[in-house]
Amino acid sequence: MSEPLSPLNQGLNPLRGAPLWGQLVALPTASPAIGNRVAPAPSQSRGALPLWLALQPYANARLCLFEVDRPESKEPIPIRRHVLDVFLRFEQVVGGYDDTALTDPGDVRYSGFLCRAAVLPLATSNTFDWLAAEQDWGTPGFRDGQPLPWDPSLLGTVVAPCEGVIWLGDLALLQPEGVLPDEPRAQFSGCLVQHFGARYGSGGIGLLTQPLLGEAIELVLKPHSVLVLRPGDTLTLLAERYGTTAQTLRRLNPHLESTQTITTAEGDSLVVLAGRHGTTVETLRRLNPVLQQAEPYVAVSGDTLTSVAAAFEMTVTGLRELNPDYARWPRYDPFPIGAELLVLAVRPSAPLQSGQPLLVPAYLPSTELPAGEWIVIPRRRASVVGDVWDTSTPPPEPGV
Repeated sequence: MSEPLSPLNQGLNPLRGAPLWGQLVALPTASPAIGNRVAPAPSQSRGALPLWLALQPYANARLCLFEVDRPESKEPIPIRRHVLDVFLRFEQVVGGYDDTALTDPGDVRYSGFLCRAAVLPLATSNTFDWLAAEQDWGTPGFRDGQPLPWDPSLLGTVVAPCEGVIWLGDLALLQPEGVLPDEPRAQFSGCLVQHFGARYGSGGIGLLTQPLLGEAIELVLKPHSVLVLRPGDTLTLLAERYGTTAQTLRRLNPHLESTQTITTAEGDSLVVLAGRHGTTVETLRRLNPVLQQAEPYVAVSGDTLTSVAAAFEMTVTGLRELNPDYARWPRYDPFPIGAELLVLAVRPSAPLQSGQPLLVPAYLPSTELPAGEWIVIPRRRASVVGDVWDTSTPPPEPGV
């Protein structure tokens, strides 16, 4: 007597004789709702089901990932959220000898396959809306592509590496209204996706198997990197508790990056406004392009990168970015007399023009955050040693 087929094989075997076996086929725009872990009955018609739904009854995690405008930039701007149901299996706990630039000791590696995906706008009044049981699902098994804000003729999607949050647990517990399920054994944490795409090669069994399973996904779960807010939590308290800054918390949580318009008053400067609104001078410049304007400066005898940067209240790195011709110039070597440089026109301590409208972060460091919502806290990072090529030394002090 032959062994009974597993629910997964019961779903796939009838398709082996189909002429499109192993090939991509036209799919409906949305998948049928699947709210439990029970496979369809063997007698149910199989030909109408998309091949990529084979693993959906076994999906055990939901992700919310952020698509950004320029993934490789220093400060990528999130443009929308991607919701993914995935089937994952445990791989290993990252140790001190096998961590990478994207992982830390204690992270947990998972791998699996994408079952279905949907896209949500960045702005939301419910930060748990991605945990609503049903979404506007796209093509099963694949990330959803949407028109890019700056060029609607092109489609964009979330790409790896990318960061987000994960709920690892029984997806049958998800509620229609989008709330955090009451399941203490589930894991709600931050995650970093390292890979999307094919798990197998271009030939052999992989050519037949990959189209049945959808896009492969590899990620690391970062324990204790997401915090559910309690009454009284503020950016200041969280920054002190977790050894970070209010500005870093804003950057890691796009829903806290909302802005408001203010009008400058007499005596206001970038330093004053940054302290008042719990942000940085660099963020104020990013929010207000008018503050990024540069003006020319002609080097005189004895000028160096360090001295010019100090005179105009800039960093050496910022001065180098404004002057690509001197990007590799040693910081303590004198400039040629008469060298033309660009410096920022608005110094951080210089008084701003009264009545000038500027954008500032809407959440003050002392503003009480909404209890019950979630916030990402920063993961550990190794210190970075910069300018190792610059071997110049500062000039001796006068009279020494």
